[in-house]
Amino acid sequence: MIEIRNMTKIFNEGTVNEKTALDDLNLTINDGDFICMIGANGSGKSTLLNCLSGAIIPEKGNIIMDGKDITLLTQHERAHEIGHLFQDPMAGTAPHMTIEENLALAAKNGSWLSKISESDRSFFREKLKKLDMDLENRLKMEVGVLSGGMRQALTLIMNTIKTPKLLLLDEHTAALDPETADKVLKLTKETVDEKNITCVMITHNMQTAIDMGNRLIMMNEGKIILDLNKEEKEKMSIDELRDLFRLNTSSQLDDDRMILL
Repeated sequence: MIEIRNMTKIFNEGTVNEKTALDDLNLTINDGDFICMIGANGSGKSTLLNCLSGAIIPEKGNIIMDGKDITLLTQHERAHEIGHLFQDPMAGTAPHMTIEENLALAAKNGSWLSKISESDRSFFREKLKKLDMDLENRLKMEVGVLSGGMRQALTLIMNTIKTPKLLLLDEHTAALDPETADKVLKLTKETVDEKNITCVMITHNMQTAIDMGNRLIMMNEGKIILDLNKEEKEKMSIDELRDLFRLNTSSQLDDDRMILL
């Protein structure tokens, strides 16, 4: 279980550009939760994930994981328990290293490579074969020459090759073409379900948020304004979600990046 207690994060505090990204936010993430998070740009979604990963330290509040306060732990110290995928397919891999070298780094918790055995390669091929992208036959290829979709799929494998306590997905399909995005989403669901990984996924696609996972959280101005369980969200339509947003904020979901499909 992960508890976020009274978390506040303020950017550019004391200046004309001051922005409260998280406003005394509280959230409990239960073991095995798959949370889909939606909200307009600037609502605090990515800031929340960055606080969980250790990339950002909040001004106020605590993060408790399995009874341990990890609020001040560095991103590196959390990396063996928390996986993080970003919107940019170029992030999360070493482009001048081969596919097998990237996988070896992930499998060995970032320790430097001594030797990749044939047993390692067989294990990597087994994992890559599930992608249906022929990457299992390209272990010696540098990652930098792969397409965005291939790199994002590889990054997902790297972040789950050892089951993390928490997987954070920050619009990890947004930069991909629709066909590839669907493939990566399918792989995401299969991986999370198979390993029962606790996961928080930001998406701008409201239908995806309704269809995937067991919870739907909506954020606005640094606060959680809606938290629906699986049964509640699966009964929702996109129009009903928009109505709930208006009811809780007295405003419209008019962000042009919110894909109402």
